[in-house]
Amino acid sequence: MGKGFFYYQFVDWERNSKGSVLATIYYTSDMHSYLYDTDYVSSSSKGTGYFNLARHFDPSALIIDGGDVLQGSPFAREISKNNFKSLVQAEVMNAAHVQVFVPGNHDFNFGSDVFCSFVDALDAALVCANLHDASGKTEIHPYHIHTASDGTRIGVVGVVTDYVNIWEDKKNLGPLLISDCVEGATKALKEVRSLGVEYTVCVYHGGFDTQYPLTPYRENRGDELAKLGFDILLTAHQHNRTEPHSIDNTLTLQCGSNATLYAKLECNENGIEAQLYKAQEGRVFLNEALDSVQKKYLPLQQKILSDLGQQIGKTEAVLRDSDKTESAIHGSSLADFFNEIQLSHTGADLSCVALFNYPRSLGPVVTAGDVIATYPFPNTLVVLEVDGIILKKALERCASYFELDGAKIIISKRFLEPKVQHYNYDYYQNLEYEFDLSKPLGQRVVKLEYHGKNLLGDSKEKLTLVMNNYRATGTGGYEIFLNCPVVKHFKTEVQELIFSWFLKTELVKIPASSHFLVHG
Repeated sequence: MGKGFFYYQFVDWERNSKGSVLATIYYTSDMHSYLYDTDYVSSSSKGTGYFNLARHFDPSALIIDGGDVLQGSPFAREISKNNFKSLVQAEVMNAAHVQVFVPGNHDFNFGSDVFCSFVDALDAALVCANLHDASGKTEIHPYHIHTASDGTRIGVVGVVTDYVNIWEDKKNLGPLLISDCVEGATKALKEVRSLGVEYTVCVYHGGFDTQYPLTPYRENRGDELAKLGFDILLTAHQHNRTEPHSIDNTLTLQCGSNATLYAKLECNENGIEAQLYKAQEGRVFLNEALDSVQKKYLPLQQKILSDLGQQIGKTEAVLRDSDKTESAIHGSSLADFFNEIQLSHTGADLSCVALFNYPRSLGPVVTAGDVIATYPFPNTLVVLEVDGIILKKALERCASYFELDGAKIIISKRFLEPKVQHYNYDYYQNLEYEFDLSKPLGQRVVKLEYHGKNLLGDSKEKLTLVMNNYRATGTGGYEIFLNCPVVKHFKTEVQELIFSWFLKTELVKIPASSHFLVHG
């Protein structure tokens, strides 16, 4: 059984007295294949990367990774382009002595074969109480029992957000089945407690969210998991730096993304002490295996950096997303550019795109690295059939991005807390629309036209709308798209479409501006 009430000390353990340490846990998540010390945007050292971070892991401790390993960085893109013939990420995690791996949603992006090959190459146990392999080929554990050197036993339960069922096509998941994460954690916790462990840990690839979507699944259910009675809840997915704190007597935290932070937890005679550390902070342990893997793949890393620095094109002016509020109110030429590519590639009537959390612009000289920085995800495109009713509901979600602070338009906390979600505000092309922020939520779209035709309340006019596969799943508050007929899927990633656009165009011109108005 767990120890019940804990005295959590959120202190710098190296500078404060404490009881004898019974067990130590190191935790990372959302590494996204940022292995080396670079963000792939600038050439300067960031003091980050998994190689830097993992040198602080005591190999005798319990080392846990909370998922999203295979996708996200230019390094990951290079491995995927080579059909994962070298599972570098598994080699690195093995060298770091990772014992428990809980998958993230992006680890399923490349299909069940790649996922299972990666897991097979790991020394770590695949721990996920709500993941099942109908083929029986992959060994999946609902929990893992770790025994410290003094005999202290820790029961680790893993679960992944069941929203994977929304994001991933069933064909892509293959024999892999993902069930309710809370039900899976509840059952596994009961089994772990029956084994007489001293501490219980839940590793959840998901986070916290009070806005529940109208779908069969919820993306972030940390609030429910915190109430189950685990001693420790390690969350992920939201890319937040969340300092250790207590919820319903459960210690919880989140350690960001891209191998910038790690968590160290010590179970001692006085309770549990936890702290987040930067990748260059903390005691360093000798790890020759890690050094060897880092050296082995350094030539590949250098090639990637060289390729990213190569000029691939020019723009006649800068394609801008210089400020999130400014872009959302007045439009963004970068969003217009992405919409132009989507319309050209698919032939759809309309297009919508989102920009990402960090404002970045493109041009006038464009490198491969610039493209990766402005469009960092391997999204593909989907064309849906829509009408005026559907478009209005989707645009009402966009209109909820704003609030009025007196006469000033600001971004609503709905899109900033508990997670920054600028990527859930969409820019539309080939539509004319208007938001009146003085009106209540759900009534803010006061103009909606296509080629001069009023679409407000119109369910007869059928149009085709292209968006990325992420948005087509209805995520981000756009559940209305779930019931739309799918006209066509396109398999080429948007990043590749952008690269192709520059390669075939000597000078990229400023695209046509979108037509919308935001006012109070």
